[in-house]
Amino acid sequence: MQIRIEDALAYGQAILTALDVPADIAFDVAEHLVESDRVGYTSHGLSILPNYARVLRAGNLRGDGRLQLLTDSGSLLAFDGDNGFGQHIGKMAMKAAIERCDETGSCILTLRRSHHLGRMGYYGEMAAHAGLILLAFTNVVNREPTVAPYGGARACMTTNPLCFAGPLPGGRPPFIVDMATSSIAVNKARVLATNGEPAPAGSLIDAQGFPTTDPAALFTDPPGALLPFGGHKGYALGLVAELLAGVLSGGGTIQPEHPRQGVATNNLFAVLFNPQVDFNTSWRTHEVDAFIEYLHACPPQPGVDRVQYPGEYEAANRARNATAITFAPAIWQSLQALGDELGVAAPQA
Repeated sequence: MQIRIEDALAYGQAILTALDVPADIAFDVAEHLVESDRVGYTSHGLSILPNYARVLRAGNLRGDGRLQLLTDSGSLLAFDGDNGFGQHIGKMAMKAAIERCDETGSCILTLRRSHHLGRMGYYGEMAAHAGLILLAFTNVVNREPTVAPYGGARACMTTNPLCFAGPLPGGRPPFIVDMATSSIAVNKARVLATNGEPAPAGSLIDAQGFPTTDPAALFTDPPGALLPFGGHKGYALGLVAELLAGVLSGGGTIQPEHPRQGVATNNLFAVLFNPQVDFNTSWRTHEVDAFIEYLHACPPQPGVDRVQYPGEYEAANRARNATAITFAPAIWQSLQALGDELGVAAPQA
């Protein structure tokens, strides 16, 4: 099913407003989700709306939640997300941090109690397009753990994504690293299970702790678990994200003293800075450009088109999906069922 970008955006916004979400928040959420679909991340796109509807109706997400300032001390901004939609809360927090960087050259940003922030690369692109460098760490609380620690047979952690972003010279797409510290994201496993596709080898264990490629093992009772990417290395980075985001934001970690209501709640720790502050502009531009050219000149392995840097994948998909997005049948049927339930007519293919 191929849907025009503007129709997909209007459909997502209409579904959210039918769920009593204020129009400006509904737009921010729908725009973020559609952009995720457009750049190739179906797991963080419109496919997630039925789950959002479920937590809204259960009272575990505030559709009208807005960003609340906790601390403003120069280059430090601390916010509370009011348990609102992360795609709106995160956008407002990042805008504030970008504006502060214009004044001070750098900003430390913390955010607690935000519902699912969505694709972290979205915020990386915001920073990069403003000419800034972003380092961001996120943890997930208020839900059951989904990731086993290195060597562990059951989940004790969550996917705890990292995001690193910055502009590149010469009109190149920005450098965007957006990755879970688990082997795959939970929503990726959900999409694979919905489409009847296997998970990559080494990404999952079942409820007994044995390796499996069945993504549905993550959703059994009792559940299996995702594994950290790269073994002990991904595990260590996941712990870094847990402690920076959970403790410095004040939002807490996944340890069992805190509630687990089945609602993805994010805490964030991020650093933004202007790379022009302490660098010679012409030298920096040349060095980055020469390094990217050096990478691109590397001969590819058999079966690989070319060597790319992180961010080119998203840019290529954005160009490829310039006017329309293609949805898998199972995902579109789920979206259409939600729209029908709410009296929102689905757009034509």
